[in-house]
Amino acid sequence: MREFDHAISRPIHGLKLGVLDYLLAVPGLMFGSWGMPATLGLLALFAGWRFGLVCGIAAVTTVAITGPLKHYFNRPRPGDLPHRRALALRNLVNNPAFPSGDSAQAAMVTTLWIAAGPVTWPWSLAFAPAVPLCMFSRVYYGAHWVGDTVAGAAIGVGVGACYAVWFGGWIAG
Repeated sequence: MREFDHAISRPIHGLKLGVLDYLLAVPGLMFGSWGMPATLGLLALFAGWRFGLVCGIAAVTTVAITGPLKHYFNRPRPGDLPHRRALALRNLVNNPAFPSGDSAQAAMVTTLWIAAGPVTWPWSLAFAPAVPLCMFSRVYYGAHWVGDTVAGAAIGVGVGACYAVWFGGWIAG
């Protein structure tokens, strides 16, 4: 399984996107430990304090799940990439790779947004591309293997769905 994961990750690691590196950095940073506080703050401003609070608590829950799993599996991150990136996002992480916490946070926020956010269906799906963009970005910048991001996204969907069921009515107020 590891070889398959590496085989599907290597072509992404080998890409060279030039100026798109800067655009791809946004979804690669907005759900990490550096960008998540700003993301949560913007969501609270746009969607209301209740939604922001539930997202914040769900974010802590997501970290409480992914953090121990990272140390349990202790999967190394990818090594040096074949091409230099415009931004050294890979240098911001030094913990084990599996599962991707950023992908988990992106999926958690997106699931909550779609299930309990202030925008109605189908317009709420406009936020959905954030998940694959975050996942691709994390692999492209060499912070993860594809399998790390898939597992992280699955965890995030689970956490987001639970919080949407538990607090969806309260968020709507």
